[in-house]
Amino acid sequence: MARTSACPATDWLPGFDPATTESPDPTHWADLFGPPGAEASVGFSAETISPAAAEEASESAPAAAQSSWRLAQTTVCTPVAEALWLPVTRSHLAGLRGAATKFDNNVAAIELLQRLESEARPATADERDTLLRFTGWGGIPAAFNLEGQDPAWVERAQRLAALLSPQDHASACASVNNSHYTEIQVIEAMWQAVQRFGFDGGRILEPAAGIGHFIGAMPRPLAQRSTVSAVEIDRVAGRLLRSLYAPGGVDVRIEAFEKASLPENWFDLAIGNVPFGSYKATDPSPRAYARFSVHNYFFGRALDLVRPGGLVCFITSSHTMESQADNVREYLASQAELLGAIRLPAGAFAGIAATEVQTDILFLRKREQGERTRNDWVHRSLVPEDMRDRQCRDRYPQINAWYAQQPQFCIGRIAYRSNGYDEVPTAVFDGDLEAALRERIELLPEGGYKPAVRADETTVKTVVPAEPGARPGSHRIHQGRVHRVSANELVDIHDTLNATQRSRITGLCAIRDHARALLDAQLVHDGDGQLAHLRAMLNGGYERYVARHGCLSNRANALAFRRDPDYPLLLSLEHYDEESDTARKADLFSRRTLRRVAPPATAADPAEALAASVQWRGRVDPAYMAGLLQASEDEVMAALAEGGLVFLDPQDRAWKTADDYLSGNVKTKLKQAVLSGPAFRGNVAALERVQPEDLPPASIEPRLGAVWIPAGDVEAFIRDVLELKDCEVSYSAEAGAWSVRYPEWSARQNVKVTQELGTPRMNAIELVMAALNVQVPTVRDRDPQTDRYHVNPDETLAAREKLGQLKERFAAWAFEETERRERLCRIYNDLFNATRERHFDGSHLKLPGFSRCFELHPHQLNAVWRIVQAGNTGLFHVVGAGKTAVCAIASMEMRRLGFLAKPCHVVPNHMLAQYTAEFVRLYPQAAVLMAAKEDLEGDRRRELVSRIATGDWDAVVITHSSFERIRMSPSFTQTYIEDVMQEIEMAVRAEKQGDRSNRIIKQLEAMKKNWRSRLERLLADGKKDDLLTWEQLGVDGLFVDEAHLFKNLYRFTKMTRVAGLPLTNSERAFDLYLKTRYTMQLHGGAQRGVVFATATPVANTMAEIHTMQRYLQPRRLEELGLQQFDAWAATFGESVTALEIAPDGSGYRMHTRFARFINVPELMAVFGQVADIRTAEMLNLPVPKLRGGKPRTVACPASPALKAYVQTLVQRAEAIRNGTVDPREDNMLAVTNDGRQAALDFRLIAPQATFDPKGKVSACIDEVLEVCERTADFRGAQLVFCDLSAPKGGKAFSVYDDMKARLIDRGMPEREIAFIHDADTDAQKATLFKAVREGKVRVLFGSTAKMGIGTNVQTRLVALHHLDAPWRPCDVEQREGRILRQGNQCEDVEIFRYVTEGSFDSYMWQTLETKARFIAQVMKGDKGLRSLEDVELAALSYAEVKALASGNPLVVEKAGLDAEVAKLSTLFSVWRNQRWDNQREVGNLPMLIEALERRIGLIELDAAAVVQQSMASVTVELNGRRFDGADEVGQALRECVKAEKAGQQRASISAERAVGRFGGLTLNIEDSQIAGVPAYHLSGHCRYPAQSYQTGPGLVSALLSALDSVAEQLGAAKAQLAAWRKRLEDLRIELERPFEHEARLAELLLRQRELLRRLDLDKDEAGSARLEADVPRMAA
Repeated sequence: MARTSACPATDWLPGFDPATTESPDPTHWADLFGPPGAEASVGFSAETISPAAAEEASESAPAAAQSSWRLAQTTVCTPVAEALWLPVTRSHLAGLRGAATKFDNNVAAIELLQRLESEARPATADERDTLLRFTGWGGIPAAFNLEGQDPAWVERAQRLAALLSPQDHASACASVNNSHYTEIQVIEAMWQAVQRFGFDGGRILEPAAGIGHFIGAMPRPLAQRSTVSAVEIDRVAGRLLRSLYAPGGVDVRIEAFEKASLPENWFDLAIGNVPFGSYKATDPSPRAYARFSVHNYFFGRALDLVRPGGLVCFITSSHTMESQADNVREYLASQAELLGAIRLPAGAFAGIAATEVQTDILFLRKREQGERTRNDWVHRSLVPEDMRDRQCRDRYPQINAWYAQQPQFCIGRIAYRSNGYDEVPTAVFDGDLEAALRERIELLPEGGYKPAVRADETTVKTVVPAEPGARPGSHRIHQGRVHRVSANELVDIHDTLNATQRSRITGLCAIRDHARALLDAQLVHDGDGQLAHLRAMLNGGYERYVARHGCLSNRANALAFRRDPDYPLLLSLEHYDEESDTARKADLFSRRTLRRVAPPATAADPAEALAASVQWRGRVDPAYMAGLLQASEDEVMAALAEGGLVFLDPQDRAWKTADDYLSGNVKTKLKQAVLSGPAFRGNVAALERVQPEDLPPASIEPRLGAVWIPAGDVEAFIRDVLELKDCEVSYSAEAGAWSVRYPEWSARQNVKVTQELGTPRMNAIELVMAALNVQVPTVRDRDPQTDRYHVNPDETLAAREKLGQLKERFAAWAFEETERRERLCRIYNDLFNATRERHFDGSHLKLPGFSRCFELHPHQLNAVWRIVQAGNTGLFHVVGAGKTAVCAIASMEMRRLGFLAKPCHVVPNHMLAQYTAEFVRLYPQAAVLMAAKEDLEGDRRRELVSRIATGDWDAVVITHSSFERIRMSPSFTQTYIEDVMQEIEMAVRAEKQGDRSNRIIKQLEAMKKNWRSRLERLLADGKKDDLLTWEQLGVDGLFVDEAHLFKNLYRFTKMTRVAGLPLTNSERAFDLYLKTRYTMQLHGGAQRGVVFATATPVANTMAEIHTMQRYLQPRRLEELGLQQFDAWAATFGESVTALEIAPDGSGYRMHTRFARFINVPELMAVFGQVADIRTAEMLNLPVPKLRGGKPRTVACPASPALKAYVQTLVQRAEAIRNGTVDPREDNMLAVTNDGRQAALDFRLIAPQATFDPKGKVSACIDEVLEVCERTADFRGAQLVFCDLSAPKGGKAFSVYDDMKARLIDRGMPEREIAFIHDADTDAQKATLFKAVREGKVRVLFGSTAKMGIGTNVQTRLVALHHLDAPWRPCDVEQREGRILRQGNQCEDVEIFRYVTEGSFDSYMWQTLETKARFIAQVMKGDKGLRSLEDVELAALSYAEVKALASGNPLVVEKAGLDAEVAKLSTLFSVWRNQRWDNQREVGNLPMLIEALERRIGLIELDAAAVVQQSMASVTVELNGRRFDGADEVGQALRECVKAEKAGQQRASISAERAVGRFGGLTLNIEDSQIAGVPAYHLSGHCRYPAQSYQTGPGLVSALLSALDSVAEQLGAAKAQLAAWRKRLEDLRIELERPFEHEARLAELLLRQRELLRRLDLDKDEAGSARLEADVPRMAA
């Protein structure tokens, strides 16, 4: 086929451009039925007739007339011949050898490209030659190393950085590992193979195109008959590719192959050289190949993109064919037939690519449907003997079975060669590679490819214009036919509906229109007289419809109309009873629900005008207030300022209300006011009155690593306490990393650094760096046999103990000096104690459009006003406090004031209908778009996204899952990821300061690729819609309900091995984070537009506060330098480390938790700027009282079987503790879960066991029946929570099924018992919940997950039963929030907690309560709570299991005692070993000092005898003769050396002799048989060697240097003497210092022996024998 261009340039593939299917231009409409030439005069044009006129004309037309007989004519583009590109020849690439040559050619190509782009013209033939010599950056990492050691390459790197933009430079740098271009002869051979298979043209894809050598070298006949698409990830190479080949019609995509939007089963051929690497492509899809290494990924994706029968011909790493695992080859063999493979020898790419990698060329044909493919190339086998190189000593090397069976396709013989990591079988070849490759191509089979047969298709689309103002998705009756609005068009759906559906939709449209008219009229007319007619119309239409089709809310009507955006309004018109299928009319049918709230026209005084301005403008508006008061602006503002009601903010010169201005960071505002001059004296006076009182030093905890402590103070600490000079400490806020530079030799000589506050294996400076960077020190030893590192527990424990001492010493040192204490306190107070909380009063709110059928609580109005005024807010209100109403009202108020244009409310999936219905009840006239579940399926989701984008909605209510599926634009996402990459690079560079090698460039790029892959996997673009991006929807406000579900937000932290931290990453959290960033960007970077609602912002650990802060107050974190989690953790938290050691001392487990929080009031003050916290105690909501004031605990005795089973748990725990069991087979979490299940009902562990009449299940049944009988008249309902079991339907034992059967046996009707698990759909849940509220179902069983959030059944609840304890405090709150909730008709209720004695129950409830108490204290803002210990709850420890099993409290004490004794004994052992080393050194040092003192005395005598010499006036006495002048002296010395050397050759031994005098010292010469050259030295009382030279000037210079070294040696010896004396003094002091825990260890050992006697336990337990043996030696 001829190569043509069908249409103008486009980003769409040929045949996929939607623009070619139709033309929106009305002049292209054609009358298919009228005479020729009648198109322009027949029919209604959208341009000539208004929608109203069109509607009128259509209604007057005969019914039989065509509603629209014009069809949108398909635009046909005339094919235009396109010139082919010029071919690439070998001469273009000649001479490209050497890194410097390649660099110069690359730079020349880039400079030319930039010039071509600026001039917007194609390249000439000569310029193409320059562009083609670009070789990529593979093998040239030095081009990006700005800190290298080769000055020439540093200059080149700087030149390249200046030439490229930051984005292009980063893209080029990322390609250094795999940008290796293909030799032209290899490309030509591959095209020959493709033609041999029978390919003669078609759709060609090159997925890793570089600058397009495969395209340029394509045979001309193929190029003329083909269309080509090329993908290249590197921005620079991609632009070169576009410049070279886009003018020839090549479709060029500059993006990653995995992100390229390409049609599947489309291409005939995929060809190229794929990138190699062990990293993964960033494809989040569930495809089988998504997790393959990048080179294998290209095969998988290419096979998806080529049609069945199409070819995939790639150069790839030999790992594809030779990897140990067969899974990749198994997959490829299942998808394609291997037509052939050619093994290229090492060095085939040594030219342009500059790499010795071994490669294969694979030729695959995608299998046809039903075709069976061979798999004889999947496995590996031994290399045949005739393939082995003679130098290959290994007789059993392996190779892919394809080559073993067909060795002729391997170029060369197999030998072992290094691949940079290991010796591997490699093909080596010394012959003519081009000729050898041509021979292998001719061996490939002919044929095997069949061209595709294609037929061109055209599409025709019917277009009907829509009237203005129609909402997307709404139904309209037009010309008697049913239509739906879509993209500003009326789409005729009449013929897709049956007669009943048409009738229903027509009637519902009429009711909707009547209801809208009545609501509008209520806001126009104050009196009710004008409303009667409209109300009668609504009643009549409603009654006629219900008589014919039933209630509006019944299933049939819902199916017909639920996709209409006005469906929520219809639902609000009636109160529907699903069981009886009857409904009661809403208030709108009988009375006014809305009243017009008009803004005032006048105001009595300035205060009233200010209130009106705040209400109707949302801010202080001087012009508006002046209009109300009929006065000048200056006069009004002067009066308000005089009264202290408003203040002029000097920062932005805007007027602020007093509550706004006198809150927030008042210390900064005071500084600004003071600097702004006399005009702001009133501001200064007011601000001074509200300044927070400074915190005293006792309330501040200075910690190593806290970012508010200057680096200079850390330097001073090292200098003063560790006595180490010349240290440099620096901190990078962007990277969140500290670095310390120090003299290593001085540190090794310093006892304080290596012993007192450090260890020999990890000195104090290393520990300081660990503390600064919130890291836990770990000492590792290398195993010489396996070359692997393992943890040294004793040294690690010692290092961590010293780290604790360092932290304590720093905390004490920081406040020792008055000046430093005052300065640090001032820094802390100015940074963290500078804010004054603002109190928001929303009592003035008028709320236009709000239904007067509802009454709001004060806290709700206050929260609304807070959102309007303060911006980003976390509505952290207790369950049942009315967060939904706050979100709806705040959303409508911000839209009314112009602060938001299109807010989006994101709600849990099952809450969609409930949330939307409540919204519409609050604002009946609101235009609310609800995304129903049906809208989220298939193509409907895309339609929904379009409706959001094109409609003017008051609110869009969307589910969490649908929200996730709408992606951010690639540009925004890429910018964010690049920012994260920058953070990672800075952090890595901070840790590797001083490493300036090219290796760090490659390490950085590899790490950035892995992180980029991880982040882009979080994006999960494959799961998202590509129709529109989030930005295109026009949403500028986010209200996220149940926001705690998004807490698993990605973070970059060095604290990767610390428990108690939420380190998991979820796609949904990352997606929300990006959208909150974008939303705030729309508001100018201010913290506005985002509202979170949840009752449990802290679900499991206080560290989750940082996640909420990252979402809601990123700018404030940046101001405080706390945007990095590690910095936040160092300021407000502390890691707590515990070491568990096995009884025999051989096993260990070091457990570090982020568990202690400090400076808590300041943390909550910062958090409080966005957190609106309302607990149950604060609100005193009208909820039922809890009988007895607290939950009632029902204790049940443990059965004998349970007691015996708990003892087996102890044995399992001991085995785990001693390391005798594989953690994958058994661990403490499994022990904990088994123990919890056994405590619930032993039959969950042993189904054959009998029912325990005294167990928890029996007790719960008794309580349920007693409550049922007591509340029978009221028909009170109860909830039973159980997470450890589920209904099994009789297939296995279940607590649910067993309890239900026993309740029925004891007389309870079966219909009154239900399981939440039986309600699968939203409709079934709604029916079940309604039955519970009405008392028809009186006992509902369920789990926390299924019966927590969204379960509103509180109306008749009288009791709640906890059969088991959940994991987290928030789960308890969610459970009990079902009954302790507004709307419960009971005065008091009961909550039961069932506990089995001697089991895990009581411990878990106690831990839950402790943790919940901590969280509650913090959330309430308890100022007296400056620090707290968090409580981790995941699995019980060995000590806890044993204690609970025994029931003896002494066991708990002994378990803790054993752990502490083991820890202190290990520390004692380390201390004792160090003490012995010190004693040995103290014994040796006096002798060394004495010898050095003698040496210093001798050197001093020599120094006194020295006569200074210089090159200008040098004199020497040599063999009795005197020589003067440098030349004469040099010649004499040289002659002496020659003579000595000649004598040395005759002698058999070396000798030393005096030959003269120099500078007052004896000049000696010494023969040297080793060096071969005699050498001079000076001697007096000591020896001073001179460097050996053979030239006269060199010898003179050497003697002068030797003479100068006398003074140098004297100075060095004196410095060494001072150091040794200081070290001896320090060591003697250290020897006087006892083991710091000696008294504590002795006390613990005594208590341990006492407990052993009282518990009658074996004395060898817990290693006591070893420990007691240590005690006498310690005492000695």
